[in-house]
Amino acid sequence: MSPSTRLQVSQSQVFRMGHVISVLQLSGEELDEHLLQTAQSNPLLVVRRRRQTAIRAGSAHDLIDSTFADRPTSLYDHVLRELAGLAGRGAAMERLILALVEELEPSGWLGRPVPQIAETLGLSVQLVESALDLVQRRVSPAGIFARDLRDCLRLQLEDQGLWDDAAGRVLAHLEVLGTGGAEALERATGLDAATIATRLHRLRRLDPKPGSQFATDLTLMREADVRIEARGDGWVPIFRTSFETVVAVPPGASGDSSPEMRRALGEARALKQALDLRQGALKQIVQVMIEVQGAFFRDGPEALQPLTQAMIAAKTGFHLSTVSRVLNGLLIEGPNGIIPARTLCARRSALCSTDGPSKPKVLARLRALLLAECASHPLSDVQLSDALRAEGLAVSRRVVARYRHELGFAPASQRRLRA
Repeated sequence: MSPSTRLQVSQSQVFRMGHVISVLQLSGEELDEHLLQTAQSNPLLVVRRRRQTAIRAGSAHDLIDSTFADRPTSLYDHVLRELAGLAGRGAAMERLILALVEELEPSGWLGRPVPQIAETLGLSVQLVESALDLVQRRVSPAGIFARDLRDCLRLQLEDQGLWDDAAGRVLAHLEVLGTGGAEALERATGLDAATIATRLHRLRRLDPKPGSQFATDLTLMREADVRIEARGDGWVPIFRTSFETVVAVPPGASGDSSPEMRRALGEARALKQALDLRQGALKQIVQVMIEVQGAFFRDGPEALQPLTQAMIAAKTGFHLSTVSRVLNGLLIEGPNGIIPARTLCARRSALCSTDGPSKPKVLARLRALLLAECASHPLSDVQLSDALRAEGLAVSRRVVARYRHELGFAPASQRRLRA
């Protein structure tokens, strides 16, 4: 094989890989737009749009109005709901909390350093720091109200019970990784290679911008990419692009023509191949999520089981990055409304064993217990922990206290006084 031939093959492979990656990252709606735009400039790419199937039970707006009316509509709405009990402690505390909320960036981080916030409020830095530490422990997901990236990652590691001295050293010298690699990080921290690798693996699984998930709320107004329907005792996924858009390369097209036509034919075939790969990956990944979280579509968040993207990757055989790209912006419509697909990736409850319950399930049951308790004899955190344990949800008293704060419920002694 000549050098020129090898170069041509390499360029072709890179071209196809670029198509696959870009197509994997598109939502169903974005994919339709991309296909139509490409077809306008490529005479060998034919896009046929089939008649759309109407959304059952009214429009997407009806579904949102009926099922999401009591859910937060933005990052600020979310944190204000979770801090409602804390803000009710007095005018001074409410003023301080509202000031911190106003400083939030869409990423979930604070937009200004604490000293500047304290100066604006005319308060001491120590007081604002204390209030900030309090709201950081109160709001979920962990990492919201972080001072910076290091603070954001630290909060998430602490929430998962993974914070230790080694993690602190790695975070303190994280910038060294970008300039000198893992070896430079070893020298800066004094840690061995295995410890560095373990801590970096944990950091890569964290969300550096936990507030960004609330910035996608408006996408729930568009049509879902996948619709889940009940069939017999199970669930069947219906993929929007599978019945709405079809791509076909004309069989009579030939590459024995001008360079422009050969380039157009290569682009059309590469795009069709990327679409086939995308559809195959999407079907397998969604099928795994349905198998694990089938009860969610019937019983709601309380039935969510622990499921991570790494688990999906292991079950499907796809790389973790492929799973992440497929789930990015993917919307699923089921009996309980339209949700981001990542909602089904529920992590385990904090400090639980590897076979412990998912956090959404624990939160749902804890909320139900708190709402059903006798006002004059509220349940203590120990009693709540025992009640959850009796239901097969083994969580410690400390975790119950943390989740109770996240749900906006005061300790039992304060709830008793308000009765």
